[in-house]
Amino acid sequence: MEAKDYKCLSKFELATLCGVSMSTLQHWMNVRYYQELKKLGYKKCQKILLPCQVQFLFVRLVIVDD
Repeated sequence: MEAKDYKCLSKFELATLCGVSMSTLQHWMNVRYYQELKKLGYKKCQKILLPCQVQFLFVRLVIVDD
């Protein structure tokens, strides 16, 4: 897999890329993947995701962004 530079994204932007509702995305982030995201500095109240958090979710959720 080639290295890609990830940028900060809002939770809304990520939900739109995934084609899911905000509540689904919040469930994934605050329940399903919370422990892994927490290690990357994620806090449940943050609105903008850091590049390392975006990269984790792109890989985990298999998001293809051409």
